[in-house]
Amino acid sequence: MHLLIIYLILFSIIALLGQVFQKSTIPLALILVVFGMLLSFVPYFPEIHLDSSLVLNFFLPLLIYQISSFSSWRDIKKQIRPIALLSIGHVIFITILVAIVIHQLIPQIGWPLAFVLGTIISPPDDVAIIAIAEKIHIPERVFIILKGEGMFNDAAALTLFRFALAAAITNTFSVAHAFFSFVVMIVGETLYGLLLGHILGKLREKMSNTTLHVIASIVTPFIAYIPAVKLGGTGILATAMVGFVIGNKFTLRFTPEYRLTALSLWPTLAFAMQGLIFLLVGLDMRSTLMRISSIPIETLIMYIFSITLVVIVGRFIWVYGALIFLPRVLFPSLRKKDPYPPWQYPFIVSWSGIRGGISLAAALAVPIFAFKINGVDPRDLFVFLVFCIIIVTLILQGLSLPFILKKIGIDKVGQSERYKEHMNELQARALMITAALHWLEKYIEKAKNNKQLSSEISQHIHEYQMLKKHIERRILNHDGISLHDEQNEIKEDLSFLMQIIEVERIELAKLWSEEKINLKTRNKLLATLDHQIQRHLI
Repeated sequence: MHLLIIYLILFSIIALLGQVFQKSTIPLALILVVFGMLLSFVPYFPEIHLDSSLVLNFFLPLLIYQISSFSSWRDIKKQIRPIALLSIGHVIFITILVAIVIHQLIPQIGWPLAFVLGTIISPPDDVAIIAIAEKIHIPERVFIILKGEGMFNDAAALTLFRFALAAAITNTFSVAHAFFSFVVMIVGETLYGLLLGHILGKLREKMSNTTLHVIASIVTPFIAYIPAVKLGGTGILATAMVGFVIGNKFTLRFTPEYRLTALSLWPTLAFAMQGLIFLLVGLDMRSTLMRISSIPIETLIMYIFSITLVVIVGRFIWVYGALIFLPRVLFPSLRKKDPYPPWQYPFIVSWSGIRGGISLAAALAVPIFAFKINGVDPRDLFVFLVFCIIIVTLILQGLSLPFILKKIGIDKVGQSERYKEHMNELQARALMITAALHWLEKYIEKAKNNKQLSSEISQHIHEYQMLKKHIERRILNHDGISLHDEQNEIKEDLSFLMQIIEVERIELAKLWSEEKINLKTRNKLLATLDHQIQRHLI
């Protein structure tokens, strides 16, 4: 079967399963992996594998950019301590634990190769976790921490993976060299990403053609990623920084047409790529089983159980020890500034250690070695172990997380935060409308000699006053419903409408710069203005 037809079939499966399980609390990632596993045993269905270079060099930069460009750097910065401890410290901790366990279980695997497996398994998968978190509405602080960890832990893990793999191949390793390279990579990629983000943002804000701007936005992550990789980095930090700069600083300056297109384009691309990764993970099942068939099943179960236990328990130890208790015991000032969070928060973070496609892609990037383990190449064993840990964590943690959140009552916190967010949106919208009314009242004075124009402006003033009263009534009644339906009531001439909305946009930018609203509220209200313009452009 032609490869193009196969991929069309796979994307059709992703769309179908996504629609069927749209409202289900079962993680779509798990459904796709299981479906892929079943599909791998269908007679005559072509054998197709997860290509590590496709995932690491194509999907990864696009996914990192998509997440970072729609994330608030302000929020990430506020949670930088837990994010850094998870994305760097936790990765190193789990790498060491897994290396110790695998070296004890399989003495033929030397320390360098044991550390290779540790680096592969150490980073949780942000794709699966974020998808689950968005469905079940976990507390905002926990969501930001998990999202930040997911963006940056791959950089730490892939850097350690490169060092460990080089040591396994050459039998030489220098801690000082590795540490220096790691620091240089972090600093270098961060500075490069920040600089490039400003350059690309300046160039893209001048683009008025939506089609060309969309193409430029798709190319942007690769402009950040590829040079960083060629210079010895991972490319992940550089791509994330570019996304942060463009998403937080330049989005307000882009055309409404592009912003509206981007709101549908990037989630669609991310959904398709995430779905394909997990489907391909499942499709690898049959060939993976065939390659490790010479190892007794009870031995494989022992390996899987031991590593999974270490990964899950190790995360609990790190989160409660290094993230929660130890810093607050050692630094009383931190305890005063950031008191111990509710017990449910660290529990959710600890239980959100699902592994995913990036780990499998890294395992597939391991070369074939000269020695065998019970007749099996270490690479094939690693691929199988990673595959099984992905399945186990998806089933054990992914399936249980929504149920656990309800049991511990944390879903109510998420509902309360969503209510506050809606109220914040209403208040910000009221301030934007007030700014537009002030501008209209000044403008009508200039147009008093033109009866037709004055009448038109008066109508706009009346409509905005009615909308403002309606919103203020909602605020007084504590009604936190979104405002999208209200926008259909406003019908203005395009040229005049653009001037009014520009005033609102300026007020929105002011609210954002004064930190009176968060990024999510800013983007939502910006989309409201953009949709208002878009309706008149069609």
